[in-house]
Amino acid sequence: MFKHILLPTDGSELSAAAINHGVRLAKAIGAQVTGLSVMPFQHTLLYEMEIPTKGQEKEAKQCKV
Repeated sequence: MFKHILLPTDGSELSAAAINHGVRLAKAIGAQVTGLSVMPFQHTLLYEMEIPTKGQEKEAKQCKV
């Protein structure tokens, strides 16, 4: 049936419960599991018209983590 299951999480209790069920399902059917941690992007509030270069680099690094 399923060969590979993606289990995303946002760190909430509800997603933790979903992961537990997903892992049990994967074990039962012999599927591979891939986990993915997801969180909303936090924009830095700036009072300038343009984001300074250092701010852009910091935001880019946070997106890659």
